[in-house]
Amino acid sequence: MPTLRSRRVSALLTIGALSAGTAVAAAPAQAGLLDGLLPNVGSLVTGTGATLGGVVNGVLPGTGGVITGVTGTVGGVIGGVQDSVTGVVDQTLGGVIGGGGGLLPDGVLDSLLGTLLANSSTAPGAPNSIVLSGGQVGPGGVILLDASAPRSTVTALTKLKQVGKTGKMKIEIKTNEPGIVAIKSNIRPGAAIKAKKGQKRVKVSKKLIKIPQIVLGYRKAGKLTVTVRVSRAAQRTLGKVKDARMSVGTIAVDVYKNQDSDNTKLKLKR
Repeated sequence: MPTLRSRRVSALLTIGALSAGTAVAAAPAQAGLLDGLLPNVGSLVTGTGATLGGVVNGVLPGTGGVITGVTGTVGGVIGGVQDSVTGVVDQTLGGVIGGGGGLLPDGVLDSLLGTLLANSSTAPGAPNSIVLSGGQVGPGGVILLDASAPRSTVTALTKLKQVGKTGKMKIEIKTNEPGIVAIKSNIRPGAAIKAKKGQKRVKVSKKLIKIPQIVLGYRKAGKLTVTVRVSRAAQRTLGKVKDARMSVGTIAVDVYKNQDSDNTKLKLKR
């Protein structure tokens, strides 16, 4: 019996006489090619600036903040999936942040990738189409799939002083392939700023600030910007420190189920 990967290869990209890098559109029907796809496919929430807590499963107020919006033209937030899927993603990301690594099981990938594919179209170049590219020509002119996991990068866009004033911070997540990127992060406050002459020494809490997980769906390579509203306590703390260290756990997966996890360390500056 052929493996799942070999079935996808033959069903998706057994195309002759195409050059490397040729774009191929992924149809919604391809969601059915993912073994174990759960029937209640969720949604891809795009272009939102509203609070996502009531829209996306698992994006709920945590001890340190809540995801309030995601902006960008390459995708959006994957929501409406089963609570069990959200729980596994959250638990796995916790292991990634803890330094133990971790990957998502097939059933979870089927649900998340099925949601991404089912909320996309077949028209190359259309705003909601998934376009696969970067394939290489093999023997007989057959396009060979990319067998490597996507690469994702995380960048903090907001300075601590601004977080202290507005209570909001923005994080940019890039990926080099269509697929999904799940993220979760913690922030450890650093040393307090120096008190002005004649004022009392500034005191800050060193308590870990936890940002809830979110799963982003990308129809093509690019970037999405996540907005986080931190709690009032976290806002006061981050507004009074010189720096902070942010640990971001990510799991990046392409539409062929190649996946990898990473724990990115960021230094937040004032």
